[in-house]
Amino acid sequence: MARAQKLLLVQADFPAGWTGTPATPDTPEDKAANAEFATCAGLSGEAAQTADVKGDDFGMGSPVTQAGSEAQIMKDEASYKKDVEALKGSKFQPCLEALLTKTITKAAGSAPTNLQLSPITVPTFGDVTVGKRLSAAISAQGQTLTVVVDVVVMGKNRAEVLGTFSNLAQPFDQALEKTLIEKLGAKLNAS
Repeated sequence: MARAQKLLLVQADFPAGWTGTPATPDTPEDKAANAEFATCAGLSGEAAQTADVKGDDFGMGSPVTQAGSEAQIMKDEASYKKDVEALKGSKFQPCLEALLTKTITKAAGSAPTNLQLSPITVPTFGDVTVGKRLSAAISAQGQTLTVVVDVVVMGKNRAEVLGTFSNLAQPFDQALEKTLIEKLGAKLNAS
């Protein structure tokens, strides 16, 4: 647990004006969706983890410009290697797309449209680093808004770190995102 905690983004990683709020704990519905995603993508899943810790959600201005992190420690090398292979595998992207569609539908109250998920170039850390960008239109209160979410996953020494960066209409500030990914990577490399 302590090792996973050290891998998360903290207030000091952000410039002035960003504020952190505790992450919302996973509901049984969230846990079921995550388990379905793990099975779909070929990941080891919750049973193979010794720790799974969510960091604070950091935001600035509107509630949709947000960054967050989560860290998991796998109980053994075999589970970790299985996850590394799954992250590199062909099932990861379609399974992630299904999970994000489900998550957005739950949050927005309706299914997203024009959903696109594509790879993004990110700095490489540890044994594996994968970056994906989701763009989707969501309808809320009679308006259609485009949400853009970058997801970055990296792993080393049985530790897996997830960073998420979201914004409306355009990608998260790319310079800040790169800095935050580098901070996550440095924490992972030091663990």
